Amino acid sequence: MKRELRRGYTTGACATAAATAALRTLLSGAQQDTVVVTLPDGEEVWFRTECCGLHGDGAKSCVRKDAGDDPDVTNGMLVCGEVVLDASLPDGHVVFLKGEGIGEVTLPGLGVEVGEPAINPVPRAMIGSAVRGLLVQYGVRGGVRVTVSVPGGEALARKTLNGRVGVRGGLSIIGTSGRVIPYSEEAFLDSTARMVQVARQSGARELVVTAGIRSEKLLKPFFSFLPDTAFIHYGNRIGSTLELIGEENGFSRVTVGVMLAKATKLAQGEHDLSSRNVDLNRDFIAGLVRDAGYGEELVHRAGRLELVRALVDIIPFGSAEPFYRELAVSCRNVCRSCLPSGNLTFVLIAIDSGFIRCDEHGCRDMHPQESFSIKKQTS
Repeated sequence: MKRELRRGYTTGACATAAATAALRTLLSGAQQDTVVVTLPDGEEVWFRTECCGLHGDGAKSCVRKDAGDDPDVTNGMLVCGEVVLDASLPDGHVVFLKGEGIGEVTLPGLGVEVGEPAINPVPRAMIGSAVRGLLVQYGVRGGVRVTVSVPGGEALARKTLNGRVGVRGGLSIIGTSGRVIPYSEEAFLDSTARMVQVARQSGARELVVTAGIRSEKLLKPFFSFLPDTAFIHYGNRIGSTLELIGEENGFSRVTVGVMLAKATKLAQGEHDLSSRNVDLNRDFIAGLVRDAGYGEELVHRAGRLELVRALVDIIPFGSAEPFYRELAVSCRNVCRSCLPSGNLTFVLIAIDSGFIRCDEHGCRDMHPQESFSIKKQTS
């Protein structure tokens, strides 16, 4: 029987717990070993604190991030909150300051002002609510300055895509529900939505959408004229990503790059290309070979494939081959169903074999030296 994956808590929930424990310590004079946090849906959750105590003119506390069974890069890191009372601030007002390991917002689109610490709107609201509640409880006037930090966060941020969305020098404090749901579509699409918003608000008019870093690197030579913010990752959730792009609106062209193996899934109408959800369908591939006009020997060989990338050994990769044209056109049609308006280009990628580009003008092979002509056609 498959074990249910264990849930965890976001950096936003941890930062709220740390700041709450620090402020309660400062106001009560008693160290807080545990603290309760109210999540956005009203559920109360207990957190254990570390390093909690008075610190300079204020107090500081930390909470160790537990992401459950999600492969979160911040799992096990300390998330700390340091608080200082400020009677010059309006009652209940919170000023957020950038501590060690927290990034700074340098581009619009994240819902946080440029120049501010990269603490997202929901964590800010959670911390603000907790702070105001404690100030009222203890009868304290004025506001609080909250410094959030993640020791080691600057080095860890280099393993993330924070720089792509304009967060420099550290991590973001994120989360919309306070919970980390392992491998959740909600968390992935929330990250994707922020990347799309940053791209639009930073002036990008064209997007290149790929599964991840590997396929992005393969396509970048064709789009050297685009900024990094114009490159968006769909992971496996290509349908939902294109729908998000459509909702944001304002892009003159979207180019979607898909590797050959995943393209055989997309062509079937699948919007989530994960191997957990869609198996290799040899009958579909063989049928597509037959429909493209190839003989039964090739149809039989295609139907016995162990790896889709071996297709290039049966049918040489290129737009001159009807099979690849049919595959690319089918993929573009599926993408169009998710992104019904605007110019849409589909690129079929075969590692070590080449690229086939399909748009409203038809399909053809691509070569890296064509990057200027692509810019000219899509600008």
